Amino acid sequence: MKNTADTKELEDTIETVNNLTAEDAKSLLKLIYGVVNTAMTGNGGDKAKVEAVQQISDLYKRIPNLNE
Repeated sequence: MKNTADTKELEDTIETVNNLTAEDAKSLLKLIYGVVNTAMTGNGGDKAKVEAVQQISDLYKRIPNLNE
């Protein structure tokens, strides 16, 4: 069962993503692509992939602050 705080965070993030400007959305996609591309083509192996997922998660956690 999902924690209420987790659900609230998800809802806030989705709402903020829906309100991103086109410029902000493109910037976010570029950052995500860069992280994924580095993890997939770099020499870091599985560790780099895990770190990439963590970096993307951290990006999404900061999204609700964009519209404040």
